[in-house]
Amino acid sequence: MPADFNMTAVLTLMYAVFLSQIYLISVHYPRKMCARIREVIEAYPPADYPKLYPGPYAWYAESAKSRGLSLFMAINYAIAALGLVILGVMLGTGYEPALLGGDEVFVMLYFMLQMCPLFYIQIAEFRHYALMRQQFAETRRSASLAPRRMSQFVPPKLVALAALLFALWLVFYLSGKGDIATWGSEVYATLVMITGMNIFYVLYMRRMVFGKKIDPYRADEDRDRQIRVMGKIYVLSSIGVSLFLALTQAADQYGFEIFDPVLVSFYLQLCIIGGLGFVFRDISVNSLNFEVYRKQTASQP
Repeated sequence: MPADFNMTAVLTLMYAVFLSQIYLISVHYPRKMCARIREVIEAYPPADYPKLYPGPYAWYAESAKSRGLSLFMAINYAIAALGLVILGVMLGTGYEPALLGGDEVFVMLYFMLQMCPLFYIQIAEFRHYALMRQQFAETRRSASLAPRRMSQFVPPKLVALAALLFALWLVFYLSGKGDIATWGSEVYATLVMITGMNIFYVLYMRRMVFGKKIDPYRADEDRDRQIRVMGKIYVLSSIGVSLFLALTQAADQYGFEIFDPVLVSFYLQLCIIGGLGFVFRDISVNSLNFEVYRKQTASQP
């Protein structure tokens, strides 16, 4: 790191990126998520679409708009306020990022705190689908007999690019770690974590393509579209991880570790945009077939 590097420019960039992280993860996407849930509940109420609300979720749907979602947003706003307090303390104490890096751990810890409300929503969604499968009691079930292939849902060229970038990152990463006899636990942990992540993506995609429906009522076209979106997210995530790790290692090797907090925050925001952003954009409420959840009447088969 050049000794005469403008620290004011570094701090300005870091504050701007961290402010973006606070707004994007604790304000913008939680608001979009609440708006999506309200849209579903209002347009497809439990009285007319009981299959969408198994077990206690009919009651939850009625109370979510007033109490549940308000509490969810209050928690997110509190986390955002904490982030602003952290920035205020940094400004007031004359904080400067370490030249040799390491401050990115605080960005990661705050990100994990930001993700807690979203993880709760994800866990509730898994429980929701589990109750759906448990209460699914149709006697006439149909399944598509057309053969399914992974290449239908994930472009092979994109997968090949992800595999190539993973291989290039692996070579670049190991080239800077010396002889295998000198590798520490950090090297092995990184290899296991990144390789395991890619293996998980492949196995989970196979489960989505060839396994049973997570939502037993969902229309086949909606399920296939969801798989395509998730496949795109997983492949782009793999590509992003390889590029991010290569960039952070280059920063370590060439003396720009001071930018590690900025790089980590920027990468985490890209992950959210590439995850929730793609879902909100490509799977809108109006594009889904909710008739499969409607209450059956005597005239219906």
